[in-house]
Amino acid sequence: MKKELLLATTIAGVALGATSASAVTSTISGNHRVGLLDVDKDSSNATTATTNSDIKSSFSVSLEETLDSGTKIAGAFSLMSEGGVFNYTGASGLTLTFTDGSSLELVSAGDAHKDHDVAVPGASGEMSIATTSSMSAKGGIDGVGGSNAVGLAWHSAADVAGVDGLSVSLSYSNGDETTISGATVNLDSSLSAGLTYVSTQGDTTITIGAGIHEASDDNDTTITDTSVYHIGAVAVNGDLTVGAGVGAGDFGHDTAGDHQEVVDWQATELGVSYVSGDFTLTASFMDAESTDAASGTAPSGSADELTKTAASVDYAVASGVTTTLGILNQTSKDEGTKMDTGSGTSWYIGTNLSF
Repeated sequence: MKKELLLATTIAGVALGATSASAVTSTISGNHRVGLLDVDKDSSNATTATTNSDIKSSFSVSLEETLDSGTKIAGAFSLMSEGGVFNYTGASGLTLTFTDGSSLELVSAGDAHKDHDVAVPGASGEMSIATTSSMSAKGGIDGVGGSNAVGLAWHSAADVAGVDGLSVSLSYSNGDETTISGATVNLDSSLSAGLTYVSTQGDTTITIGAGIHEASDDNDTTITDTSVYHIGAVAVNGDLTVGAGVGAGDFGHDTAGDHQEVVDWQATELGVSYVSGDFTLTASFMDAESTDAASGTAPSGSADELTKTAASVDYAVASGVTTTLGILNQTSKDEGTKMDTGSGTSWYIGTNLSF
């Protein structure tokens, strides 16, 4: 780890060159959300039907300064209040943006593949239904991350290699050791890469994004290292946006008190949204499945499955004020058996104020 920190410090020192005499520029943003969330599970247990208030606030600070060399240095941190508790939710490493438009993330970096997700339309709102802890079918086409305790990530400028609309990213990280629900997961190192291509055809703008992520796992009993990829496309024509994406691969999965092997994971996302005046209508679909087993055991048998169908209506009440009504229907299966406690319907209504 000392070597990685020394490398990051050296790169930063060389890249920054002369220091800037002016104060760092700060940008403050945040939001306050108030709503009602209802969850009605398929289970016959009456306690599985609940309606609760949903109140959450967040506060973020972004810091940036342009140095005498023209290089920009930036960082950020965030705070969040939920359920009456105010928490520190994390901070970025340092990002250096060079005069040619390329950038370098230092120290906390390692998920370059996630920087090239396409924004497949997804229903708004806080609808959710918790699944069992052993559910390994991660939702979303990039549900798998990697080690980023000490890492570097490079992002190209636009139109890399002379190709209009093309950008790429590469990252490496090392030394991330975490304990989750009693299971120690040592991601010794990871490599990630991603690319995005944007093309305009007539009145339609098409964005294609793809990423790949490889990570080695130091857990002595684990036989499955992480190897995942995703690809997706989004088309925007005026007020209409449609998108689709897929993700697949193998990875280690943390569950309550155990570490699992997960293979043949695959996920699909579909979404469409339409803006009409102050209203935005969105519908989305997600389906994921995977096969898992205890650490050190080859996965076999029936797959875990997770399916979500959702829709929402957003109304722009005023600048920075949006009211949302959303509904979600979810089906969860563990080893091929439907889990009523992880299946059902959830709806949400609330208003978000942002600045």
